[in-house]
Amino acid sequence: MSKFDVIVIGGGHNGLTTATILAKKGKKVLVVEKRKILGGIAAGEEFYPGYSTTGLLHDTSGVRMEVVKSLQLEKHGLEIDKHRAAVTILSKDGKSITMQSDLNATAAAIGKFSKNDAEAYKEYQDFLKRIGNVINDLMDNPPPDIDVKNLTMASLVVLAKKWMMFKGLGNKTMMELLKVAPMCVADFLNEKFQTDFLKAGIAAPALYGCYAAPRSPYTTINLLLWECASRSNIKGGPQALVDALQKAAEQASVEIRTGAEVEKILLDAERAANGVRLKGGEEISAAKVAASCTPKETFLNLFDDFELEYQLDYWIEKVRSRGTSAKVNLAINKAVKLNGETVEYARTGNSFDEMEKAFDPVKYQQVTDAPFLDIHIPTSTNPSLAPDGHSVISVLVHQIPYDFEAGWSSNAKKKLAADVLQTLETYSPGLAKAVVGMEVLSPADFEERYTLTEGHIYHGEHFVDQLITRPIPACSRYATPLAGLFLCGSGSHPGGGITCAPGSMAAAAILR
Repeated sequence: MSKFDVIVIGGGHNGLTTATILAKKGKKVLVVEKRKILGGIAAGEEFYPGYSTTGLLHDTSGVRMEVVKSLQLEKHGLEIDKHRAAVTILSKDGKSITMQSDLNATAAAIGKFSKNDAEAYKEYQDFLKRIGNVINDLMDNPPPDIDVKNLTMASLVVLAKKWMMFKGLGNKTMMELLKVAPMCVADFLNEKFQTDFLKAGIAAPALYGCYAAPRSPYTTINLLLWECASRSNIKGGPQALVDALQKAAEQASVEIRTGAEVEKILLDAERAANGVRLKGGEEISAAKVAASCTPKETFLNLFDDFELEYQLDYWIEKVRSRGTSAKVNLAINKAVKLNGETVEYARTGNSFDEMEKAFDPVKYQQVTDAPFLDIHIPTSTNPSLAPDGHSVISVLVHQIPYDFEAGWSSNAKKKLAADVLQTLETYSPGLAKAVVGMEVLSPADFEERYTLTEGHIYHGEHFVDQLITRPIPACSRYATPLAGLFLCGSGSHPGGGITCAPGSMAAAAILR
């Protein structure tokens, strides 16, 4: 039986982050990845001959620069724009507003439609700037240890510092944050802006990975977390991050095995994790195991029945991971413009009423005919992803239920693709005739291809009760009730998306 200090299950961006940090600290580390390629949902893949995406997800604005710096990823070819990418908010009447990192330029674009909204946007950004340090301190560090039975002086100091940062906001900002955090994002933005499609576009990230609509309570905190964490942009998208992480891991002597599916996490006589068994029977031992797969996959599928304590099994079962996203990749035989503009990132939504109506069918296991879209056209900056003069459109389709009552048959996916194309035709007339190939991935396909429980892109819903104590209180600081077993994926604090944050903080917990 081979022997390692740590085995990392899953070769996505978080798993690679954990492995590389540990290896750089002198640990002997093995990464085992089920698929033939690394990257997980950050892996770019060819979906039609000659046409490739840069990853399942698009947004790299939350990648933690501390991780990039500590792993020296720029030396491994990673290129970073210190500002987050411009996003064009589309209206179905042909209007559009491009949200840039330049505050004045964005305000000027908004001002073409509403002078009030232009000033409101400046005030909104000022509020985000005032609360940014407090929000980011909460999300860039492990959750505080509040176990009263084992409360140490160090834990008390951490809690005191967080309280002092919060008080440091001043009474006005502190009270404003306390007021808006529980609000639904519709009410929050309605208080500030008048233009419907602008409000819908700003709100959209609050609803990604969340079983909610604009009028659902606590969606404002999701928006604030995303806005404060979004600080940069990886050139080349998630795949470029994976490429750099792989090179860093290999340089640090991490052993990587693809096509190696874990069948079971092994426990010793004292019920401590001490290795894994791969599909096929090979057993590999290690002092510790770090799982970057979903919490439900880890605990419910990688242990034998009745092997876990009832309470742990029970609470992991209760983690909500109802997938509400699908993916449509399109191969297009021409350059693409949306509302007459060449764009790289775009969002649709149009109004809170339309977004609310898109969510209504999800509650009844049905699929809307009018989903809202998160659009990425990577060929606008990387034409090598398609033949000369052609384009790739990568579309994340939101408010699409995993548990579709009729089932995700080939006909159901064709209908979804037709609805997406019809929506895109609104912003780019004639686009459907330029499609030469496509790939449609339902939430059920996400589960099968990427082992995402219930097809959830973030390993579990982003909602206030599943953020700080993520995935459950007993596992919220990466260690689990099983000695030697750690969680290092998006199901842990601070949540999903392309960030490297859970992987980085889990590595620190393992080293402690």
